[in-house]
Amino acid sequence: MRLRANPGLFGLLALTLVATAACGGGTPQGHHAASAKAPSFELALVRGGDLYLVTRSGGTPRRLTHGLQASYPLFSPDGRYIAFVDATGQGSPDELGTVGIDGHGLTLFGGLLPASQGAFAWNPKQDVLAVWGAGLWTAVPGGKPQALAEISGRVDSFAWAPDGTGYAYTVLPPYTAPPLPSDVLYVARDGDAPSVRLRAQNGNGLLLAGYWPNGQGLLYWEDPLHSASLAADGLSLLSLSLANGGPRTLATTLPYPSWVQPLGSQSVITVAGQGRTAWTEKSLVACALAQATCGAIEAQGGAVALDPAGSAGSRSIAWITAKDLSPMSPGTPSVLAAWNAGRALYAATLGRGAQPKVKVASGDVFDPAWNAAGTELLYVQGGWVKLFRWGRGSVRLARISSAKAPPQGYYGFASWSSTFAWYPGAPASAK
Repeated sequence: MRLRANPGLFGLLALTLVATAACGGGTPQGHHAASAKAPSFELALVRGGDLYLVTRSGGTPRRLTHGLQASYPLFSPDGRYIAFVDATGQGSPDELGTVGIDGHGLTLFGGLLPASQGAFAWNPKQDVLAVWGAGLWTAVPGGKPQALAEISGRVDSFAWAPDGTGYAYTVLPPYTAPPLPSDVLYVARDGDAPSVRLRAQNGNGLLLAGYWPNGQGLLYWEDPLHSASLAADGLSLLSLSLANGGPRTLATTLPYPSWVQPLGSQSVITVAGQGRTAWTEKSLVACALAQATCGAIEAQGGAVALDPAGSAGSRSIAWITAKDLSPMSPGTPSVLAAWNAGRALYAATLGRGAQPKVKVASGDVFDPAWNAAGTELLYVQGGWVKLFRWGRGSVRLARISSAKAPPQGYYGFASWSSTFAWYPGAPASAK
């Protein structure tokens, strides 16, 4: 593991965490989420290839689509729409789709807008989607795709600024003959055209993890020679201030964006550790971004820490622990099943008014996620979506699978994100 130590971590985290600061940039116009009242529903589920909506704990799922092969649902910021990947096209690439939560307004963008896992994202403040790959486009429900920027090459990664007015993306230039080109990082702010912020060297790739929670910088990994094998063993997570200075290394991590989570407005939590297997030598660290310093949240002998959850608007954190196995352990179904059965989910708050660490659940637990206020924690256990609230315990919301664990790669990373999505703007505790 490569880590810049900060012995005074908990003193640093005791600083008051303030609201997300603004950053610049221009985006296409869509419905502004701030003008809409959050609807009273919670979950989008995929069942038999179609999308369903669950509006209350234990409620009957309401069907939204018919005859699709949907996956990776994602709520718009105001909760009125769900974007998803559809695979019903015969012999054509998977495509982007959107549908209203009332089941109306289904839009399939067809070959005009191919989509894949992790290659589309809602603007945080408007009902506008960015989609990237062979190009970079925006789309609004029921509208026609538009190019967001003129691209020469392949867009490897993209991120919206937290205030929705800017964005960043990385491009691999066209490749016709050796040497392999290096990725270029572009940033757009305050309505300006995208400009080059950083160029990789020596044929390396750049993969965005996202913006700083306050929008004042970027987090990314640099991948030597665009090597999937090297990336699988861990890459340096780098922090780049948009105001001044060059990149600064935070830690070595696996390049999973979901493993880089906000902790208030000025810090992130992430899983540090080298090696491609999730079951050994992985620890939870918090990083102060302006200082580019990191320190361990908690040392647990014989255990790994995985799947962190945090929010930009609170000091609440959650994470999963599991037994630290031998690096030589095989990722066979039986080994992973036993390892999953030993998982435990913890929650805490850091800093002023800290909430002591509590064990939320144990055994076959995955995908923790906080609501925006850091008061309600959603997670999946044994194929059930559940919700934890401070001082009130957990309740079941809906069943998503008869399986105890989601499809799990040989190296131990697992997520139910292809099967369900949560709209964290609707507090279940109000029902």
